[in-house]
Amino acid sequence: MLALELFDSRTVTEQNLQYYLCLCRMNIMDNNKRPVNIIASDFFTYLGRHLPQQCASDEFYFLPRSETAVRHLNNLDDLAPEKIRDHIGYVKALLHEFSPKERESLEEEIDHLFLKQSMESFIREFDDARVWQNDPTLYIKISLFATDQVISQRDMASDSIKNNLLAIFKQIPPFLRLAARNLSLPPEISIQIAVNMIRDALHFYKHDIQAFILEKIGEDRELISQNGKILEAWRQYETDLLTMPSKDSFAIGDEGLTEILTVSLGYPHSPNEILEIARDDYRKTQEKLRALARKIDSRKTWKEIVHEKLPNISSHLELMEIYEKEVQDLRRFFYSQDIVTFPPGEEITVLQTPSYLQSLRATASYRAPMTGNAKDHGIFYVTPGEEDLGLISANSPYLTAHETYPGHHILDHIRIHHPNQIRRQIESPLFYEGWACYAEKLLDDFGYVRNPHRQLIGLKRQLWRNLRAILDVELQTGKITLEEGAEKIESLGFSSMRAKRQIRRFALTPVYQACYSMGMHEIIRLSKKHSSRLGHRIFHNTFLNGGEIPFYLVEKRLEAC
Repeated sequence: MLALELFDSRTVTEQNLQYYLCLCRMNIMDNNKRPVNIIASDFFTYLGRHLPQQCASDEFYFLPRSETAVRHLNNLDDLAPEKIRDHIGYVKALLHEFSPKERESLEEEIDHLFLKQSMESFIREFDDARVWQNDPTLYIKISLFATDQVISQRDMASDSIKNNLLAIFKQIPPFLRLAARNLSLPPEISIQIAVNMIRDALHFYKHDIQAFILEKIGEDRELISQNGKILEAWRQYETDLLTMPSKDSFAIGDEGLTEILTVSLGYPHSPNEILEIARDDYRKTQEKLRALARKIDSRKTWKEIVHEKLPNISSHLELMEIYEKEVQDLRRFFYSQDIVTFPPGEEITVLQTPSYLQSLRATASYRAPMTGNAKDHGIFYVTPGEEDLGLISANSPYLTAHETYPGHHILDHIRIHHPNQIRRQIESPLFYEGWACYAEKLLDDFGYVRNPHRQLIGLKRQLWRNLRAILDVELQTGKITLEEGAEKIESLGFSSMRAKRQIRRFALTPVYQACYSMGMHEIIRLSKKHSSRLGHRIFHNTFLNGGEIPFYLVEKRLEAC
């Protein structure tokens, strides 16, 4: 048997025992394959128990949103090298159980392919790309999200808050020491970004967390002392990173891009094909911008007009009130249009982005309820910033539609209430970012935005997304430098500082930036092909209710309607 070939009684240690037992089971079951839903349950349960923070957060698309993670949020993720080998081995063993026999139905076929894709995506990220050795921001995000999960539970009793915080606080210093040991020649740009994040984290723990402890628990010496140790750990991690050997290049090349596209996203287009589509879409969007600008004022360019008649916003509070009103207006509008069925019981809260998230998140972002905690509500974060309040306000219809109605908020609520455990616990950025961008387009298509100046802003956002898809491929294949990429972003009217901040973030998220434009491109293609036959409501409901599956599988479901 395979298991006996790999291990004997001297090599089966505590660390690899679970993998060994899994290999034994795998051999026993070679002639008696288990149902896909049982394999799925094992997969979600295992990762949710061992990598709870990554499985609970939407920052880590290469992992499932495991319902089990909710029960293990007092633990940081198991990222010791021997544990990672166990994780990879366990998932590989589960993959071995998949049977090549024909499915009985289309939905069973989709479950099989979608689950297998999620498993292969995890293996690609941890075994091939080795994110745990190459990304210093991984450990920062996990520590911060774990802390945030505790302080976000505002209704929790003070004793429970203290116990949960202490459990996380005691794990953070050794976790950051583990990070320094795990990392091996990370890209220099990832170190720069991580250092900036650490400085945000220091501010968060020194001020926000300290104030939270005093407000919710009082002068608790144990918590305050432990928080002091965390501050020391962050400073040490910063020192470790600044003295760590690094590599200049961050680019993963054509082969790396292709692997993410095919393995993690199930997308059949090559990087060169994506570049061609994105460049074509960019040209078409430019033509639309110029045509609309001529209608508004033939003497001016679209860049000049975009910055005219901007609202005069005097404070962050005023901006937040504008976004809160936009959320309610969009909700009423799309309910009345009946072009998609909204899930019952959905709720959303609008909040200013916490300080520690501001280096990670854009001007606006969405945090979905955790899978497995469906009674919770979504959070729409807005970052007012210190500049461009008028422009951020003018973007409010499109940004709000993208994040809330009918964008991420509606899609996530449909997903977390899906009756199928596989569709409920797996996400895809190609699907969810594509849908959110398509949600912006619906504002113009159905007449929510009628003001030409606002429509010009919507087209500028579309052009920006087209450019991001182009930059994604060009950066990762070495066709342009970071400086050249920042200049291209600046040419759309962004400040130099914002352009540099964006391009650095794009460099560390290969393929993700292309997901916005390419996902929308695919949805528009499917809509043109099927909406006239099905009608908008049935098309949108069929599209959303199948889960965040690859588009070739979405098309099969639409064709079966």
